[in-house]
Amino acid sequence: EGLVVEAKYLDEYLLSTPSLALDRVRLEVLRMGEVVIDMMNQIMPAILDGNKKTSAKIESRDDEVDLLYEQIVNYLGEISKEKLTDSQMEELLSLMEAVGDLENIGDIIETNLVDLGMDRVTSDFTISQYTRNVLTNFHREVLKAVDGAIQAVSQNNVAVAQRVISMKDTIARLARSAAEHQAERLVADEPNRIKAYTTEIDIIEKQKRIYYFAKRMAKTVVEDENDE
Repeated sequence: EGLVVEAKYLDEYLLSTPSLALDRVRLEVLRMGEVVIDMMNQIMPAILDGNKKTSAKIESRDDEVDLLYEQIVNYLGEISKEKLTDSQMEELLSLMEAVGDLENIGDIIETNLVDLGMDRVTSDFTISQYTRNVLTNFHREVLKAVDGAIQAVSQNNVAVAQRVISMKDTIARLARSAAEHQAERLVADEPNRIKAYTTEIDIIEKQKRIYYFAKRMAKTVVEDENDE
């Protein structure tokens, strides 16, 4: 409430030149992405350490993401009123889809992962160092994919987009390995092991969902290239 976040690059005077206006959208997507990356960097330590203060800060950062998303979508709507070539319309639609995917990533962090962090505070269970390493390593790969997707969209970089898409097998392998580790913990003689298992599996599943949206973002760039 009362938060004001103004887009930096969405210049209304460029609307009459769609090619330039679309370039400005890419710059604003990068700015929005920087906020999401900051949220990604903070969320795993907040969950593992049960840090309420950091979790609350992440929630407020998602408000920034939502405000930038709204402004970008409105600006794209204004561009669509101009006379566009077929390729420009395809680019506009791809950017609309990509920015929606990025906003979804922010929502998963703010809604699902922050909730898991808060739940971690109130639940009486410990996360072993080995499990911390498993979750952190998986998170690092997902973070790499999100960062790559943002760079691919903001720079219209097909090579980077293809790298993000090609991470699918690595992400699946790490997720499977992490889930197997959690299953082994389930039969261990530890207090509150059921709660620990469900929380840690939820962390993995939400990160897989984040990668799904990162991959979708990357695909908008590759599909644009194929259309050309």
